[in-house]
Amino acid sequence: MALSVQSLMIKAFIKMYQPPESNALTQEFRRERSIRRTIKVLEAKRQSIREDLQRLRTHLHFLLPTAQMNNHNCDGDPDILVEALGRIDDDAFVQMILQVLQEPR
Repeated sequence: MALSVQSLMIKAFIKMYQPPESNALTQEFRRERSIRRTIKVLEAKRQSIREDLQRLRTHLHFLLPTAQMNNHNCDGDPDILVEALGRIDDDAFVQMILQVLQEPR
């Protein structure tokens, strides 16, 4: 009998020191914190991708045939680039490349 009273006291003590049940405010706070962490990761990845695309932009002239490079056309033949972009099946990627290419250097 003493064991069961002691057991009940221990259970009551543990329950007393457990965090309260999650309420709506706590859940909303956790949700907002998760959203902000996700935003930070996505923004870092976006910046990394943009930097990669800008490096690609500076190296596009290496993809041109030698005859065009001899004409000092370092920006590349827009027709070749447009045709190549037209053959890519990822519209979002193509738009991202076009956006980077249209930005001033």
